[in-house]
Amino acid sequence: MTTMVQRPIVLKSGDATGEGVLHLQTFDAKERKIRAAKTWALMWLLAVLSLPIIIAHFVLVPGFLIAGPVLAMKRYRVTEVPDHVSGLCPSGKEEFNLRLEASDHLPMWSYCPVCNASLQLLEKEGVSAA
Repeated sequence: MTTMVQRPIVLKSGDATGEGVLHLQTFDAKERKIRAAKTWALMWLLAVLSLPIIIAHFVLVPGFLIAGPVLAMKRYRVTEVPDHVSGLCPSGKEEFNLRLEASDHLPMWSYCPVCNASLQLLEKEGVSAA
């Protein structure tokens, strides 16, 4: 079952600092298996669909057959995915929500969507990353 968890983080903009909240989607073992199986099935479906392509199937079919279990294992290992950050901008003192990509990891740099100030997103001391 997918659940949303929140983790406190530190927001830095120049010399000013503030606090924010990192919202994460976490996946249990069943959900991780389903996500991995879908990835594996998609890669093997692409292998089957690339069979009729005359010359390219010599590379595409083995590539997709190998990519299936490799990408499925990588997908299975993902236990949490960042969703968004919310907080008070340290420089503009405005409330904001910042969407994150699944591949984003802290620490990272971004920009405040309200005032366009440079923001550094850091893990808060004493909070363990699961």
